[in-house]
Amino acid sequence: MTPKQIGDEWFVHYRLYHEDLVAGPFKTNSEAWRWIDRFTGQPISPAEKKSEWIAAKIIGGAK
Repeated sequence: MTPKQIGDEWFVHYRLYHEDLVAGPFKTNSEAWRWIDRFTGQPISPAEKKSEWIAAKIIGGAK
């Protein structure tokens, strides 16, 4: 998977269960790469992980 720019937007072409799919549009190349990282299960930055944890606690309630 690699982001491709079409006009001012970025898209990601990928195959899932033998089907060609497209993700996007993304405003920037980095947003497209972030989507790829999350889709493939790559680790995220510690700051982003902490932010997601805090949001999950607020939205999901403290446990």
